[in-house]
Amino acid sequence: MTEIVLERISKNIKGKPILKDVDLRIQSEDIAILLGPAGAGKTTLLKIIAGTEKPDKGRIYFDGTDVTDYPPQKRNVGMVFQTFALYPNLTIFENIASPLRVKKIPDTEIKMHVEQVAELLKIKHILNKKPHECSGGEAQRTVIARALVKRPKVYLFDEPLTNLDYKVREVLRIELKKIFNEVKSTVVYSTSNPEEAAALGRTLIHMREGRVMQVGPIKECFRKPVDVEAAKYYSLIGVNVLNAKCLRVNSKKYLYVNEIVKFDVSHLEMITEENEYLVGIYPHSFKLFEDKSPEMVVFPIEVYFIENMGSELVVVAKCGEHTLNILSTEISRLHEISNLREAYVPFDELMIFAKDGGRYLGSLKR
Repeated sequence: MTEIVLERISKNIKGKPILKDVDLRIQSEDIAILLGPAGAGKTTLLKIIAGTEKPDKGRIYFDGTDVTDYPPQKRNVGMVFQTFALYPNLTIFENIASPLRVKKIPDTEIKMHVEQVAELLKIKHILNKKPHECSGGEAQRTVIARALVKRPKVYLFDEPLTNLDYKVREVLRIELKKIFNEVKSTVVYSTSNPEEAAALGRTLIHMREGRVMQVGPIKECFRKPVDVEAAKYYSLIGVNVLNAKCLRVNSKKYLYVNEIVKFDVSHLEMITEENEYLVGIYPHSFKLFEDKSPEMVVFPIEVYFIENMGSELVVVAKCGEHTLNILSTEISRLHEISNLREAYVPFDELMIFAKDGGRYLGSLKR
């Protein structure tokens, strides 16, 4: 398939810098997720890969060929946008078939390809309908089908599930995962939702203010975020950030969060005495009903609020001067949770960041 290489891509729109010296390599057949907030530059980057926008500076390569000046039709790219962008006067069949009509493919082949992709996306029953007769989920499936039927070398998805309701998003997310694994093409998928990123992708490309902040396997990036801001973004309910100071006691170094909570950091050379740090803990890293063990850090807590999210609980608790957000799936033990006095975190799920600038320094894993 197609490897995509971007070299020092910059783009200004109306004098405002949207992309700033973006260097990026997306491996052939990868499922790469562009994750970042609105304004990060994700859509502009996708348009530059597609060829509908030209960079002010930099080059784009597909399998070593410079395609910077190629028009979109010469790049063999299929793109799916947030908005449904269907032809209102055409049936669903003809909307899906439209890119094949442009290529002047015979009608019998068009019928075969359209029905195959419609079967894959479970929309064969609406092929004779017009877009206004379809639900939002059916319309978005049609847009995806139109991209798939082209069989391009590269698929670009620009937050395609954003405008759909929760249940439709969940169903389509599962189906898209299956499709991505079947098409064997290079996929670049943009989203602002970290759960969507984790569910769909293999490689994470975290963007912020027009720059690529972190690239790597998704689980690895989430476990070792480049900085505190990335950690906050990788969790839908943020990350717990605790102030800590390194002090030496006898022959050991300890990172003190408060008088009760401390971590032995003697094995970590980057943690130095008398300096201050930040300790980051994802809400899902807390364990509420684990046995104490040498691999766990104990946090004394006082629960003062529990929010039931349906399949999960958000437990808000105090630990000294710190407020902790704890995520738990133990809904059946709601009463027990309200009376808990301790929570536990595995050593290797405690993240240490520099106090100045928030750069990730490492975990407490021994």
